[in-house]
Amino acid sequence: MLPTFIICGTMRGGTTSLYNYLMTHPEICMSRKKEVHYFDLNYYKGVKWYEKHFEECKNGKVKAIGEASPSYMYFEEVPKRIHEFLPNVKLIFILRNPVNRVYSHYWHEVRHTQENLSFEEAIEKEEERLSQGDIFSKIHYSYKDRGKYIIQIKRFKKYFSNDQMLFLMTEDLEQSPEKVMKKIFEFLKVNTNFTDPSWNIKHNEGKIPRIRKLNKLKVKIPIQLIRGFIHYINLKDYPPMKQQTREYLINYFKPYNKELEKFLGRKLDKWNK
Repeated sequence: MLPTFIICGTMRGGTTSLYNYLMTHPEICMSRKKEVHYFDLNYYKGVKWYEKHFEECKNGKVKAIGEASPSYMYFEEVPKRIHEFLPNVKLIFILRNPVNRVYSHYWHEVRHTQENLSFEEAIEKEEERLSQGDIFSKIHYSYKDRGKYIIQIKRFKKYFSNDQMLFLMTEDLEQSPEKVMKKIFEFLKVNTNFTDPSWNIKHNEGKIPRIRKLNKLKVKIPIQLIRGFIHYINLKDYPPMKQQTREYLINYFKPYNKELEKFLGRKLDKWNK
């Protein structure tokens, strides 16, 4: 049992919500673990390891099998690997305003104790960090780089046809989940009339620790239940981005967004605010 479709990204774009929404459909089976990371971080483990993540998908009612590893979109070697192994697979990309995605990514790293710099310092030092070439920096500190969607999409275009790829917007999923899910069901050729009330629930929302020291302490606690309780009570909404920083990022992403508009045939004016 192997995937007939893959959610390739983007990170902090709503892939966790989408994964959970798709799990509700009786004709769709998702991998037991959301982020398998086979085609990027675990490729050396081989296909037998990959297949184990879909052992529950042998139900005769299942028409589509999927997984969601949002970093697939970013890592350069992934499109070729997927094509060599699953040439007929369908690919789903969910794209978020890259300025908002950067900020959410930053606070995600803070929450998981991987980032100690201020936001402004982190985006200023990004190129320096990435130039070191280590996988850790590429995973955690690729704030702006991951927002160059058109560059990443072009890598997939080399191997996959237009009818194999579906491009969605995070904002559309948040505002009109039923409409977006129906579009996905049409793409996957499953029952398009299915709906579920859970689609109005957001998953993995962006939060930050109230007390950073407490956030770091929880990592050292061996009992999962206690770690989870500390994690829950220590979260709050993150502060608004500085306007000057937002304007810098809007201008930074403009050339990439313009090219993306042409590719998608869709205006992205709201991303310039």
